Amino acid sequence: MRAELADERIRYWGRAYLASTRESYRRAQLFFNRCDFFTAYLYLFVAFNNLYCFLARIDGTEPEKIRVALEKVPLQEIESFYRSDYVRDIRFLNDGPSAQFREGPDSRAPVEGIPNMRNYFLGKEPAQCVAHVDHVAPATAGARAKRGTLQEVAGCLLYAIRNNQFHAVKGARALGDQTTLKTAYQILHPIVHSLMPLGEEVVEA
Repeated sequence: MRAELADERIRYWGRAYLASTRESYRRAQLFFNRCDFFTAYLYLFVAFNNLYCFLARIDGTEPEKIRVALEKVPLQEIESFYRSDYVRDIRFLNDGPSAQFREGPDSRAPVEGIPNMRNYFLGKEPAQCVAHVDHVAPATAGARAKRGTLQEVAGCLLYAIRNNQFHAVKGARALGDQTTLKTAYQILHPIVHSLMPLGEEVVEA
């Protein structure tokens, strides 16, 4: 009964949400071209959120829904963008200490990855304040290994950056590193592009 009601609601509201998703995707590209990476990433993640919720049938935690959605992306599509420059961008986010751990009261903390600013300002230990992926598949890896990395990166690093836009010190400049936002956008954009036709299939079905 619950699944039937979910399908009915998706059929009723799906086209409106799909139109919103397309518009968010369009605006993301517009603001990225203006070098407003804060706003661009917000819009891109709105589109991503709509798509992975549709594809996962709304159920589960956010990382779980992201994993389910990315499982549906064809492997050849992943191979088309998961190249050496893409891996370089992932490693930029994953392997370097953030500003919060390069200076200030935690400047010597041996942690790498994206800070969880909510936990950081709650005074939690450094290890509890970073999102980090343990293994990043190289560009030479098989397509399934690449998909596994995408699932972890999207559900961990990219989701943490989105959360920081709401839970950290607010504002496009106050958030800090514009390079981080630009890099996150470059990683997320081909994922959203790959999910768009899959979301359209769900709505049109």
